[in-house]
Amino acid sequence: MDEKFDLDSIDRTFTRFRIGAKVQATVVEKLKNGLLLNIGGKKDGIIPFCDEENESISNVKVGDVFEAIIISTKDDSGAVVLSKKKADDLKHGNEMVNGLKVGDNVNLIIVNFNRAGLISNLGNFEVFIPASQISIRYVDNNFENYVNKQVKAVVVEIDILSKKIIASIKACEENEKHNIENSFWQAIFDNKIVNGKVVRFTDFGAFVNVDGVDCLVHNSEASWDKSKNASEVLELDKNYDFKVIRCDRENKRVALSYKATQENPITKKIRELKVGDIVQGEVKKILPFGAIVGFGDGFEGLLHIKESSHFYVKNIYEVAKVGQKLELKIIDIDAENNKVSLSLKALQQEPEVLKFNEEMKHTSKKVENENENEEKIKEEK
Repeated sequence: MDEKFDLDSIDRTFTRFRIGAKVQATVVEKLKNGLLLNIGGKKDGIIPFCDEENESISNVKVGDVFEAIIISTKDDSGAVVLSKKKADDLKHGNEMVNGLKVGDNVNLIIVNFNRAGLISNLGNFEVFIPASQISIRYVDNNFENYVNKQVKAVVVEIDILSKKIIASIKACEENEKHNIENSFWQAIFDNKIVNGKVVRFTDFGAFVNVDGVDCLVHNSEASWDKSKNASEVLELDKNYDFKVIRCDRENKRVALSYKATQENPITKKIRELKVGDIVQGEVKKILPFGAIVGFGDGFEGLLHIKESSHFYVKNIYEVAKVGQKLELKIIDIDAENNKVSLSLKALQQEPEVLKFNEEMKHTSKKVENENENEEKIKEEK
């Protein structure tokens, strides 16, 4: 009796193909558009040359055998589309899970999401990141924007039986922040010059991120020009050098100064001045012992009451008033402390009476000295 040719029974001896299945693939030929593979069935397999696959298949040759994942059951030519990279990632993921412990860090690619959070894979395990554990910073409520993004997370829970892992990006960020802050506080000290990025402005100054820690530049430390705020001197998202002027380790606060890294205009001005210079000034403020006089570019000097007149002056109001314009002579410069002493009387003609009194004092002193000399000579004889 003739045997009946049964195509269905023959077909059952070949591999059945479904998306996500893992198959053994043998390289048959390298085509222009990819690798042609024998995958044990009636259909050929193909791995297209693309950026995602090229690295994983760069060293394979005809005859090589490896595992691949089916990503499509038919392309334009009728071949089954495969991915060696996905198979390699699955193998690597399973190897990672074997030694994984709660508290370990893992790098993940977000592949999906639901209303409760983000979904990734690690080998044959599904990794879930709850919405509350996505970040310590701003969380984008449109979870689709996280898909295909790489994230770093901490393993919170591992369920071997159901092949599920719970992870937290937030916990990973908190750990990294803690480590960054510890390193920062070990390295920071008063008077250190640091580089930081301006991250935001407030009414009282600017916050600058230095090595992951936000520090404050008060408006008074932004510029030598007291009329300017930090927002008028610094630019958002730009880096500058700053000087550390105060470290409060107990309260985790650092105060910075931008103006301390810039030359004080007063110091520059003082270098240009010399004793004996004549300056034009305006009285800015009256003090019990004298007057503060400004003479250009916010520069000020002191007119002491003793230098206001040749005559006795009980109150500086007798010779100077706020807003009054004066011509003064520089009689002393303290460059270290940025102080200039001014004199009004140095430019005034000395009164005749005072001259006479001074001459009489000088004559009297001369006669007194001569008498003392005569007495000494007599004693010696």
